[in-house]
Amino acid sequence: MSEKTQATIAEFFRRMSTGDTDGATELFADEVRWDIPGATELVPWIGPRRNPAEIREFFDLLDKGLIKDRFDVERVLVDGPHAVAIGRLRSTIRSTGKVIETAFTLQLEVNDDGLLTKYLMLEDSWHVAQAVLA
Repeated sequence: MSEKTQATIAEFFRRMSTGDTDGATELFADEVRWDIPGATELVPWIGPRRNPAEIREFFDLLDKGLIKDRFDVERVLVDGPHAVAIGRLRSTIRSTGKVIETAFTLQLEVNDDGLLTKYLMLEDSWHVAQAVLA
């Protein structure tokens, strides 16, 4: 299972790096445990999602809310269907011009069909919320 997990994760990050969010969304199973915890009342793109349509909405809200500058995956650790990606990101909030620069960790899971079933992003959510405030 580790090879399938590695292949799915690599393909997800490849599609994301080229801006292919539709293609990235296709890599998710029909039922997903997705979450980016934080102040959902301030930051509309974060919070839980449960299916590819809601994940597609995430990408749309993300593109409306910020300008992506860097999303560097430094390391991916895989253990069977489970993976952890560690990296750093930098973006600019469109409404305020404030820059977000933070480390992140992604917890991911891949099913037997090679589809993502879990996406949990942990980042400095306080910093993100503060950057959204005018």
